[in-house]
Amino acid sequence: MIKTAVVTALWYEDKFLPALFASLERVDYPREDWEIIMIDNRNSPVTKEWIAKNVMPKVGVTLPKFRLLSTDKNLGFAGGNNACIRAALEGGCGAVYLLNEDAHGEPGFLKQAASRLASDKSIGAVQSFLLLDPPERGVNSIGNRMHFLGFSYCDGYRMSRADAAGLMRVRYIDDRDLKVASVSGAAALLSAEALNKVGLFDENYHLYHEDLDLSLRLREAGYKLVIDPTSVVHHRYDFSRSAEKYYWMERNRYRLLLEHLRIPTLLVLLPGMIVSELGLIVMGAFNGSLASRFKAYGHILDPRNWEGIRAKRRSVFALRQVSDRELLASAVSKIEYQEVSGLMMKIANPLMSAYWRVARKIITW
Repeated sequence: MIKTAVVTALWYEDKFLPALFASLERVDYPREDWEIIMIDNRNSPVTKEWIAKNVMPKVGVTLPKFRLLSTDKNLGFAGGNNACIRAALEGGCGAVYLLNEDAHGEPGFLKQAASRLASDKSIGAVQSFLLLDPPERGVNSIGNRMHFLGFSYCDGYRMSRADAAGLMRVRYIDDRDLKVASVSGAAALLSAEALNKVGLFDENYHLYHEDLDLSLRLREAGYKLVIDPTSVVHHRYDFSRSAEKYYWMERNRYRLLLEHLRIPTLLVLLPGMIVSELGLIVMGAFNGSLASRFKAYGHILDPRNWEGIRAKRRSVFALRQVSDRELLASAVSKIEYQEVSGLMMKIANPLMSAYWRVARKIITW
């Protein structure tokens, strides 16, 4: 088996730890071939006490090797996971499994994902079949979709488990790899070889879109991203809106487009971007997100951030093995996500679909 580390960035103290560690005790994987590495982004005494009492006595008995890293500041999802990933790679792991603290896997989740990764050297990441918890809420993600304007959302969200499994069987007829545009950072196995080639999470993203950015870099370097329906993880996910979340999502969406697409592609997309931004500004005036949107604009327009964006572009294109056309081949033109449905989507989706039908024919490079 591939030597693997399950890595988790912690924040919610002991809220999710009982369910998480109960599932890790049931993992069907040779104990000598995997370990658990976590980091406490909150640097909480509550977390340390809970782990000392409930985890450490089980290490080497029902749990594999365990390490809890510490930090004196919140490193965010990207920075926290990166610290764990670096420790895993330095320890000789051949793969790293990203597992959210509010998630828990079925016993075979790690073995099935590792078997899929080992089956094909061209695979850079394997996402698990991600279900909502409790299960009657349906599916969380069967891979993440990428909109041509940089939005990202969960594919299969709120479908029943049976319907989502049926959809994947249908897709398997045309695509035996079950490739996805992007993997969810909540439950995915990453190849150490691929990470050493393309790098880890971009810590400039801090929160949101860091998994999409890493997914794009893997695809740009020629790796496939796939989902394994037999690797099943349950996720206590609840969609939420906040000014901070809105800022990071939009700020990082703009950075993603600027860092990954060629200038001619950006020019082709520019009219669609302008129209969508006007609509989002109007919507922001009603839902309270306007200040966060202008804050995101301020980040992109600030000359102090331009060199970082240029440096990222240089690193991206140095590894690039695919064209913009290939990269955007799986991009969608509609946002089909229940949590953001409504009148605006009913207007925007047909307009964006019509625009993308034309734009994708122009992008031949």
